[in-house]
Amino acid sequence: MDDAGNRTRSGAVQHVLDRVESGGHRSGTVSEAIQRSWQRSADAGLPADHVAVPFDADVDNDGRLRWAAAPVLAAVSADLSDLPVALLLSDHTGHLVERWTSSSKTSDLMDTIGAAPGYLCREELVGTNSIGLALLTSGPTVVRGFEHYADNLTAVSCASSAVVHPATGQLLGVVNATCPGGIYNAVMPALVGRVVAETSRRLLEESRVPSPVLRAAFLDARRRSKGALAAISANTMFFNTAAGPILTAPADRVLLWDWAEQAIRDHKGSLEAAVPYTTGARTTRCLPVYDGPTLAGAIVWIGRRTGLGPATEAATDATTDRWSRLTDSERTIAEHVARGLTNRETAALLFLSPHTVDYHLRQIFRTLGVRSRVELARTADSSVRR
Repeated sequence: MDDAGNRTRSGAVQHVLDRVESGGHRSGTVSEAIQRSWQRSADAGLPADHVAVPFDADVDNDGRLRWAAAPVLAAVSADLSDLPVALLLSDHTGHLVERWTSSSKTSDLMDTIGAAPGYLCREELVGTNSIGLALLTSGPTVVRGFEHYADNLTAVSCASSAVVHPATGQLLGVVNATCPGGIYNAVMPALVGRVVAETSRRLLEESRVPSPVLRAAFLDARRRSKGALAAISANTMFFNTAAGPILTAPADRVLLWDWAEQAIRDHKGSLEAAVPYTTGARTTRCLPVYDGPTLAGAIVWIGRRTGLGPATEAATDATTDRWSRLTDSERTIAEHVARGLTNRETAALLFLSPHTVDYHLRQIFRTLGVRSRVELARTADSSVRR
């Protein structure tokens, strides 16, 4: 980095330190975790005086996290009806899905800082905040008003905690409580913890009961099929004896559902492709199973071992060129994900946070022009062999 860039980043952190001191707080009492977050925010090039919170109106407010969290969030919000506290729910990318408030005054305050459905709260976009930190740590976090990186966010204090699926270990999102900075109460993390505990309980109960429609479809397909067969959903996978030796790793469940869900979304019907399981790539075909209008899962037929399919053989020089544009860090992450590892497994292997891997993976998809892990695996194999 050039000297001018270093001075700019140093100046941004000094701006935050000066603001903290002038507000009557000693910077020495601020945790190292918060101070490291200030530095990361400065390194991302964010201005400390004011950050414009990005907005994306395409909100997924019909996912499993909202289903599990909404009842308890609504109940806790009702209990806080006399207090200016907003409860927020974000997905695993820091995209705010829904907000619960008890008064228009509280709603207006939240609107002024970008704490409403559609806004994005990742650290590299808005600086130090409890949602961003919860995504990075997959745990509980608190950011008091003066601890925010951006001046315009210091009006509020917030407590957050990540929601991790109890059956799969997948990071689903974050539960947050936000209040005016001057009335922060130490009970807020406990309220957030209550919401997360109840949300996890609902998710666990759901994961223990496979959709009866999906199970019936699997049993019907099993009677008519001789090869490897599986039924897969966001939180369930069961398979016949022939599929057992193929689906040996937890990463296979995540990989298979990612592929099947995209195939269903993009093609609205069955699709066949080469899926790179831990034990090797195999031809795979899926068919969606619906419970009324709701996607209950997919039936998956797993065929013979193969290369990574026709797309590999047809890989172009342009694809190889795009692969060469990845940084060394991006290429390492891409190679691990292409082998079928989940974001969390990749993060553990590389001593990174799952959020960091998720961020890099989005950049990798954009650079390579791919939309799924299956396409990434094909591109990686093609580029390595060339």
